[in-house]
Amino acid sequence: MFKEQETRMITVFGEGAVKVSPSTVHVVLSVVSRGTELGEIQQENARRMNQVIQSLQKAGVAEASIQTTDFQIRPVYDYVNGEQRFQGYEVINSIRMTSDELSRTGEFVDLAVKNGANQIGSIEFTMPNSDKHYQRALVLALQDAETKMITIGTSLKLQNRPIPLKIEEQHTSQPVAFRAVAMADTGKTPIESGTMTIRASLQVKYQIV
Repeated sequence: MFKEQETRMITVFGEGAVKVSPSTVHVVLSVVSRGTELGEIQQENARRMNQVIQSLQKAGVAEASIQTTDFQIRPVYDYVNGEQRFQGYEVINSIRMTSDELSRTGEFVDLAVKNGANQIGSIEFTMPNSDKHYQRALVLALQDAETKMITIGTSLKLQNRPIPLKIEEQHTSQPVAFRAVAMADTGKTPIESGTMTIRASLQVKYQIV
């Protein structure tokens, strides 16, 4: 009686990584104002934010590279002996600045703070062509899996080379390159873009024949 031969499988994981330098920086800058007279703090907040924007534009940041991302007006309360007491209002105005002059990031931050910004929301370095680098990492991951399979096959003294039957992409989070250090003796804020590592991971199932 014919008996179907059981399929023998080996699963290996391959990983690939590509290091690249980011090309764009995004900085979120905010002006936060507090007071009891809403009209006054709105005007003060607007004046300071306009000053921040104008200073960045004078430094070479294009108008199209500065975008308002958030504007809030909210009441501020304090709690004394379990009782809620009105303290005033808080106005928050945030912008997102984009630049390809990564070496000037610290300069832009210092300039914004000098002209009225009092909160730095985030500093993010990115690449416009990250998909291209990820494809390279995938190729390296597949090569890594193949190398591992050859090593396993040699160790097991397999007569035939295993056949890849299924390749599954494993999702991995991509880190954002950002490195900042404390204020230097020069009084400037040093911010370094560093490098970004694009990673890819694959699960490959091989059939042993």
